[in-house]
Amino acid sequence: MSDLSDLQIINEIKKDNNVESNLANLVNRHSGIYLDMVNAYSSNDNPYIDRDELIKDKEYKIYLAALNFDENRGAKFSTYLGNETKWSCLNTYNKNKRKPVFNSEYIENISDNPGLNEESMKESLKRDMFDKVLLIIKKHPDKRVEKIFNMRYIIGTKNKVMAWKDIGDEMKLSIQGCINIHNSAVVHVREELKGELNFE
Repeated sequence: MSDLSDLQIINEIKKDNNVESNLANLVNRHSGIYLDMVNAYSSNDNPYIDRDELIKDKEYKIYLAALNFDENRGAKFSTYLGNETKWSCLNTYNKNKRKPVFNSEYIENISDNPGLNEESMKESLKRDMFDKVLLIIKKHPDKRVEKIFNMRYIIGTKNKVMAWKDIGDEMKLSIQGCINIHNSAVVHVREELKGELNFE
């Protein structure tokens, strides 16, 4: 257990210093509040929110909370994490309740259009676009990209995306390492699909 305060650990993570060990300390300290919120705002039989997925993404969610935490707002990190987890659960529930359950995150990641509405999103899920994305990924020079996308979006779990922790375990990479490879590939796909993602 580190002798550093939460704020010191968070600042180290933001500086990209010993991220794995610092994140492990933060997760060890604050898993309780995260799981309490997940359990309070989700249930095993809820069709609109996948509790198992939220639990599997615990490390990733705490990592994001650390990156976004602003000590100048006066709240402790535990309070901030609890609130962020609560609103994440509620937003996921409301978002999924309003539209059919489908795995659309790959398009949401790739499309930058702020004016994209729900009808346009549904249109964008046509099979040909999905096939184009997969073809670009398959041809990517870094073969890890295809494997990561396949696990995240094709294999997934119960029509949901696969948790980053599970992908990292399979790839023998850190969560952040997988996300970095993924995000770099997303930029590549955007470039390849320029002109096709402007859903007017």
